[in-house]
Amino acid sequence: MSLKENLQSIKEEIGAEEQFLESIIKGERFYKKYKKYIFSGAILIVIVAVGYTATNIIKNRNLKISNQAYEKLIKTPNDSEALSTLKDKNPSLYSVFLFQEALKKKDTATLQKLSEDKNNQFLSDLASYELAQMKNTKDVKSDLLNGFVLLEDGFDLLKQGKQTEAELKFAQIDPNSPLADIVKNLEHYQVKSK
Repeated sequence: MSLKENLQSIKEEIGAEEQFLESIIKGERFYKKYKKYIFSGAILIVIVAVGYTATNIIKNRNLKISNQAYEKLIKTPNDSEALSTLKDKNPSLYSVFLFQEALKKKDTATLQKLSEDKNNQFLSDLASYELAQMKNTKDVKSDLLNGFVLLEDGFDLLKQGKQTEAELKFAQIDPNSPLADIVKNLEHYQVKSK
């Protein structure tokens, strides 16, 4: 009986080794058949990884250079080299710097130029709002600041005692706007102060 068991275990071991060899041969055939695709895929992955890493390094370097240029401009606003560097490396930060300087100097020409910038809609809206404030007009065409302009107009009307007109201005503000809470507080305060 022990000889039969030994033969059986030897057959099982041979069967396992045979399956192992068979899977190795299948793997080798698969590798030979798709070798070009495997190498192409590996090379593509390496190229993408190197490109991604290089892009991040360049972005970080440009960010560092533009931040250093911005720091120089804060200390010495007339530094033309730092201004040029900032304009080349980070146009958005360059526009923000121009906006800050235009506000300090009350430079309507620069604000007008920034208000027409289509690349930075938020800064464009802020520039047009500030320009309107400098010119004492309420003609601000801005999706972002429209609610704020209405709130400011309504508040001015409340200060003049024109509650009905103020409520009409407040009603034009979108109820989902973050300004809606401020409007409710103003209306509540106005009712309480009567």
